[in-house]
Amino acid sequence: MLRLRNHLRPLVRAASQLTSPIHHCGCRRLLLSTSPAPTPFSLVDYLVTACGLAPSQARSAFDPDGVLPLLSGVGLSRADIADVVIADPLLLRSRADRLGPRLLALRDRVGLSVPQIDRFLLVGSWALRNCGDVSLKLEFLVSVYGSFEQLLVVMEKTISILTVNLDRVIKPNIALLRQCALTVRDIAKLCSNKPRLLTYNPERVKECVLRVEELGVPRGSPMFRHVIANITSVSEKKVKARLEFLM
Repeated sequence: MLRLRNHLRPLVRAASQLTSPIHHCGCRRLLLSTSPAPTPFSLVDYLVTACGLAPSQARSAFDPDGVLPLLSGVGLSRADIADVVIADPLLLRSRADRLGPRLLALRDRVGLSVPQIDRFLLVGSWALRNCGDVSLKLEFLVSVYGSFEQLLVVMEKTISILTVNLDRVIKPNIALLRQCALTVRDIAKLCSNKPRLLTYNPERVKECVLRVEELGVPRGSPMFRHVIANITSVSEKKVKARLEFLM
């Protein structure tokens, strides 16, 4: 990764002097350009040695000339693009015809600003290139957490929140927690500290609720949210000890 970072530094330096968008012609040359070195840098070799791809995979899917204009097209600067590629080099292997609509949906459907798209890609580009169009899920989660910034904090704790199924996992878990007399604000606060609670299989969340009730904490009580937060990450014995201390 350090080697890739060193070879992308010319792109970052160029950003301070060149403000025009990146165009198809010369994209590869600009991204991979560097000062003379004994051994020319090869991104294909980097993808093989550092990212574990087979040589055929790295060569067949490697098309930065198709990806870079898409990043520029949603408003990212040269410096932004360099940072995103450093964070996720495999983004350059994405199919442009699939990545393009997904990037545009971040702007046009979710309503993210250019800085927000940049921040999202630094954390969630993996989900964008592997999990299809995540814009619907982002829209829903922003409404739950109250803002993109708060959701970003959650994503930094567990990117899996963007990989699980919205209708079969996230929404049923929220519905179950609502049945426990928790408000959306309560759920957002709970799942900001314990974001995996939304990504668990709903049956596991039901088991957690039952364990809380078995400990004598009824749904709707002020203690319920705190106990279920502990149950998701510690043993039943430790939960009982903590509950006794709090009581």
